[in-house]
Amino acid sequence: MSNILYLLVGGEATRLKPLSEGIPKALLTVKDTPIMDLILQNLQSANFDKFKLVCSIKHQEQWENYKSTSKFEVELLFETQKLDTAGYMIQNIHQFEESFFCMNGDLLLEMDFEKFLDHVGSVPNSTICSVQVDNPSRFGVLHLDKEKVVNFIEKPDDLKYGNNISMGFYYIVKEDILRIKESLPIPTSFEKDVFPVLAQNLLLNCYKVDGKMIDVGTIDSYIYAHTDGNDNWIGDNVVIGSNPNIKNSIIFENCVIGSDVVITNSIIRKDNKVPDKTNLENEIY
Repeated sequence: MSNILYLLVGGEATRLKPLSEGIPKALLTVKDTPIMDLILQNLQSANFDKFKLVCSIKHQEQWENYKSTSKFEVELLFETQKLDTAGYMIQNIHQFEESFFCMNGDLLLEMDFEKFLDHVGSVPNSTICSVQVDNPSRFGVLHLDKEKVVNFIEKPDDLKYGNNISMGFYYIVKEDILRIKESLPIPTSFEKDVFPVLAQNLLLNCYKVDGKMIDVGTIDSYIYAHTDGNDNWIGDNVVIGSNPNIKNSIIFENCVIGSDVVITNSIIRKDNKVPDKTNLENEIY
């Protein structure tokens, strides 16, 4: 089995604008390090043979620059139109390997990748990694029959179908996709289109992970990725005035924060000045 990993990095982090204006989500930084570097650092020791990045053509310059300067070896694949998360794969499935891995490129995952690679070496079908959450009502839940996914339940009101949600990391068997390809629309989504059809045809397994997933595409999760729940993250050359009240926030480099400010659950972009007595909550400033 070839351990090829496709990273889906076409996202634009619209919920983090204007911080993310014109920048692919995976090239935003966490603690001054590009999210893409954090992902690849996490994966590089897990016996993957090659990393292929499925990118938007609108970010071609940024990704080519990343490839030329990165310490990681990557191959770039460009979508010329918006195809959703699985559209590129469906359109080009005949060019893909007999089996391969996919991962959403906006996730920071804590899991034993090598253990998962060993597991899928003995399973016949495509497999989706799942993690358990306390409150599944915010997510799409995997309805399981032992190791098989039989349905996807969108934002359930209770625990009737369990609390396993997709972790955004997948093992794909090409033959499974070829069996359902003609029934899929383009653009097409893994979780809204591909996986439900695979499940209906009993072609999708679930692998339960004892780990953690952080989606860096929201204000809350982006802040958490910086702080790990430990209050604030403040960059270099930041000047803060007297009597500040700053909680659960990010202040990027070269900012000047005035006196008597209140900043809560917010992100202050680099080179910014926050005037005296400003009150910010749940904002990107």
